[in-house]
Amino acid sequence: MIESREGRGIAVPIRAVTLGMEETRAGLTRWLAERFDAPDLAITAMKSPESAGVNNETLILSVSGSSPELQDVAGLVVRLEPRTSLFTAVDISLHHRIYDLLQGEPSVPTPRVFGFEEDESIVGRRFFVMEKLEGLIPADNPPYHQSGWLADMDEQERAKLWTDAIRTMARFHQLPAERFQFLKEHGIGTARQQMDYARRYYDHARGERDYPVLEQAWEWLEANFPQAPAEGFSWGDARCTNMLFQGTRCVGVLDWDMVSLAGAECDLGWWLLHDWVGSVGVGRLSGLHGPAETLRIWEEAVGREARDMEFWLMFNLFRLGGIMILLKAFLIEGGTPAEAVADIDRRNPAISILQSRFGTGDPLDMGTWADISPL
Repeated sequence: MIESREGRGIAVPIRAVTLGMEETRAGLTRWLAERFDAPDLAITAMKSPESAGVNNETLILSVSGSSPELQDVAGLVVRLEPRTSLFTAVDISLHHRIYDLLQGEPSVPTPRVFGFEEDESIVGRRFFVMEKLEGLIPADNPPYHQSGWLADMDEQERAKLWTDAIRTMARFHQLPAERFQFLKEHGIGTARQQMDYARRYYDHARGERDYPVLEQAWEWLEANFPQAPAEGFSWGDARCTNMLFQGTRCVGVLDWDMVSLAGAECDLGWWLLHDWVGSVGVGRLSGLHGPAETLRIWEEAVGREARDMEFWLMFNLFRLGGIMILLKAFLIEGGTPAEAVADIDRRNPAISILQSRFGTGDPLDMGTWADISPL
């Protein structure tokens, strides 16, 4: 089930937990008591987050117990395997493995992971448990450019926060790709694998429907594929709305559903695209650096220039176009009236930017390629 909140333009989906809560509480209590060697462990509160995104079923727990491991833990997060997913190439065991690897990297702020459970009989799904980090996440709905705690900061604070977010990304972009070679086994490793996956995803999402501007984008991508794309660790869903902040400092990088070895530039393209989309119709917050300055901060942090950025912007527009097609089905499945989302697969920022880029169709009044491209 997908629940929806009405946002700007389209409903913003929230994945609701579909398990029986009392049975889930009982199963998790037994599992946690054994994991933490705490027979007195109790779950004192259990809830779904206010915004868990479209792809994850998540529970937030407050617990008590005598285990020393729990004494400095603010709470626990249980990530449940969803029955259906927007990102079909990444299952929950891979998601857990990424968190498990990154928790040993002091340069990458991620939660501690306390265990993964393959046995679905415990709560009815596979799941993993990690530490709940304290902090604030910039909002998707309404977008952070419009209102919220980030908008309430002064310009200098926002500039510091943005700079720290980009430098945090730069640090994990420098992790050795050799540690993550297993991603290739899942077909989400190299840039070429990401291209092929994006095409399969789009074909699955569209079915028999035609999207001429997305086909045009694909032809451009094939013709302009980088000659020697750099292999590197890529977060995937690289957005500041997937980061946790205390003041102006990033203290958590979350949601690795789209992880790959496509390289840092793939992340930079996704970051720039989603930041621009969030400012459409409301304007950009002062202090949040634009595309060129964002890339400059990143380049200074890693010691090299960003490469092939036009390609990665185009790739991420194509990928977002496919996601919007499948998202329409998710919203309708969750009870959103079909007429309310009848055209979101054809009237959305990805389609609009591509129409502006190629000069085709009747683009919405949502800006031009120059608004997002740092080139």
